Parts: sequence; structure tokens; C-alpha cells
Amino acid sequence: MRIILCTDELCLARMLSVVLEECELRTCRKAERVVALAAASSEDVFIDGALKLNDAFWEMLESSPRHRLHYVLVRSALTERDWQRARDLGLSGFLTDPLSAIRTFISGDAQTFLRRFSVPDGQPALPLASVNLGLGVHYKQGERCLLIDHRLVPLSEMEAKLLDLLISREDEIVTRSEIAETLWQGHVNPKGIAKLVSRLRCKLGPAGVLVQGLRQGGYVYRRPPAQ
Repeated sequence: MRIILCTDELCLARMLSVVLEECELRTCRKAERVVALAAASSEDVFIDGALKLNDAFWEMLESSPRHRLHYVLVRSALTERDWQRARDLGLSGFLTDPLSAIRTFISGDAQTFLRRFSVPDGQPALPLASVNLGLGVHYKQGERCLLIDHRLVPLSEMEAKLLDLLISREDEIVTRSEIAETLWQGHVNPKGIAKLVSRLRCKLGPAGVLVQGLRQGGYVYRRPPAQ
């Protein structure tokens, strides 16, 4: 079985290469997506690490001759409209938190791993389970809330989007401009970002210290080594 992974992130590629060691794994950059899709065969599994699902992305996928063949979409915030469009195109499945899922399936074989991507009746292929952020704090992505000492702490939409961005880039610096572009399409005052980070840290309780501000600008989320 040949796996084609479309991503610009080395971490994701390395993790998948461990899990899918029985498969032939090839990678391509996101800029090469269209060419790679056109060259894929009907037996290939195309795993796409798309971050933004705008109209241009869906139009590209719609025009692709391979869009119905073993196409798996990963690491994307999916709206109800996204789910519907993906179902209409016959995508094989979705993976919204690849690194956590890969750790979960690390001992499984490749066939079992890929079977988890099937989409029954429009439901997510993998449940949006809680993510262990560290220091006793869990993030229930599907419910947009934190679980701290058996207490649920709701997050606003923007707080959840910021947390999603930070944990998707664990141990990587996320610049203020990246935050502004992801959350506000680039139109935001730097003070607005600082206030949002401050509110998120407060709600994270003991895990607030894991979101660190950097002197050169930007923020980084680092999970404790023991987790």
C-alpha cells in the first residue's frame, strides 16, 4: 500500500512514517498537491494536511480526478458546511488531531489505522476526544471546554481557535502575525492578541504556564515532559 502525505510539517511526516512503516510512504509539499493528486493511482491513500478549507481548496478538490479515491483530510477545523462538502465529494475520512491519534494507534497495524478513517453517515471518522494538555488539564475539543479537577470550563470561540492553533503547533513558535491571520484574517491590534492569550491562560488554570510568550514575539505551547 502506498501512502502519499501532503504536508509542510516534518513532525507529522515522521510520526506517520513510524505508524505506517509497513507501507510505502511518500511526501509532497502543499504547493505540489495538485500535481501529486493527478499522479496518484486508485490504490494510493492520499493524506492531506490542509490547514485552511476555503472555496479555492474545495474547487481544487472538486476538479481533481482522484478526489473519491482514499482521500483523507487531516488537521483542519471542520465546519458543518465542510463536512457536507466533503461527504458530497466522497472523501474517505478525517483526522482532526493527528498527533494524538497517531500516538493512540502507535501499536496497531497500517490496515487497522486506515480503517479508522471511514465516515459513517456524516459523523467524524475519529471522535473529538479530550486532549491531555498537561498538569491535570484536558481539552474537550468537541464541546469547546476544558476539564480541570472534574470541573468544566467553557471557552469562547476565539479562545478555542487559539488553543487549537497552539496545540497543533506544539513546541513550535506561533508568531503574532500567524495568530492574527488564522483568527482574524490579519486584521487585529497586537493588544487584542495579548488580551486573548491572557484570557486563555487564565482559563487553563495550572496549564496556563504551558503557553509561553517569547521576547522575540509570538507564543509556544510546550507539554510537560512527563505527560
